[in-house]
Amino acid sequence: MESGRIERNPDMPETPPLHPRSGRELEHDAAERLDEIRQYFKDQYAERNVVARTTTESGDALDWVPVESQGEPPYIEAADRPYDPDRPSSPQPFEAGQSREETGPPGTVPMLRKPLDRITPVGTLQDYLSKGIYAKRSTPPDDPGLALPRAATAVHKYAHAAQGVTNYGTEGFINTWRPYVQWSNEFSLGQLWEVRGSGAGTDLQTVEVGVQTYYDLYGDWYPHLFIFYTTNNYTQMGNYLGGYNRDVKGWEQLSSTVYPGIRVAESVYAGDQYDLAIKVMLYLNKWWIRIGNEWMGGYPTSLFNATGLRDQAASIDWGGEIVDDVANHPEATYTWMGSGRFPSEGWSRAAYMRNLTYQSDAAGTMKPVVGYPYVTNPNAYQISTDFTGTSTWGSHFYWGGPGGVE
Repeated sequence: MESGRIERNPDMPETPPLHPRSGRELEHDAAERLDEIRQYFKDQYAERNVVARTTTESGDALDWVPVESQGEPPYIEAADRPYDPDRPSSPQPFEAGQSREETGPPGTVPMLRKPLDRITPVGTLQDYLSKGIYAKRSTPPDDPGLALPRAATAVHKYAHAAQGVTNYGTEGFINTWRPYVQWSNEFSLGQLWEVRGSGAGTDLQTVEVGVQTYYDLYGDWYPHLFIFYTTNNYTQMGNYLGGYNRDVKGWEQLSSTVYPGIRVAESVYAGDQYDLAIKVMLYLNKWWIRIGNEWMGGYPTSLFNATGLRDQAASIDWGGEIVDDVANHPEATYTWMGSGRFPSEGWSRAAYMRNLTYQSDAAGTMKPVVGYPYVTNPNAYQISTDFTGTSTWGSHFYWGGPGGVE
């Protein structure tokens, strides 16, 4: 009786012998890619209409350019800062604008200038502009609100809480720390996501805001305020397509004191705690972002399409994310998320996000976030949520972890 079998094709085609590339050739290609990245920013800086240049106390180099934002931001009362005597925290003491020496002329706004000599990323320009160490070339989407938990070998690892609900903005506080990040091309962040799109192909669109430690992006190991957007499910970065901060065009700056990339204060283990107040609001054809009580600027809705973020968002998400360079460092990363401590350690030890709300209609009605918690690597990073609204923190959670295991 004959049984099924796998047969090998006997007609093997002739192929020329392989000639592995030399180390010198590979090094040359790497140098060309780095030159391309640096030249990209040199060209970008050359296009700026710089009126003045200043340097902040912490070393940020700022170009002051004419204000470009069109339209007035929403008129909203000063951000409420709920006080809990058992869990006291301080707002961010942003240094820009604190003295005349660090402020540009009237009618100008700051744009951060990268320390290009300290930034030595590997990979292509598209890799560098992407959210992570490699440009996204396939689905599932990077957005954690729509993605299922990933395998331990995934590049992006999350501990976050997402709620699928039609919304026009969100608001809350992110506790800021200086997490240990093991490699320069890895990052650790806490952020919010405004999301809409199917998540298939290039349909998904996001507006993202938070705090990030990422050496390859900023040239140091300190935490920075960041913004990010994508119009095409992270598949292509560039001007009016998507990317970080002012690395690509799309963002319109309004504030003269708070800007994308600014350093933020670091909380101290069992000591002083700082948190960052963030509000995102769709208003008059722009996704406006307020930091503390300052409207920083916004993303015009013309960047997005009708099935994406042009008129509304479809889900809101808050949480932590790290990037793990599994390709070059297959062992588990020791990059921290949050404070590097698990949520069980609680106040002043674990990172938190608090008083999380979302805007349920165009009129500005705010409702508590009631998100579903997702964790991709629970041995390394965790989240502990309380959406009962029974404390002064309202909807909140602790999040983070030390990494080091899958």
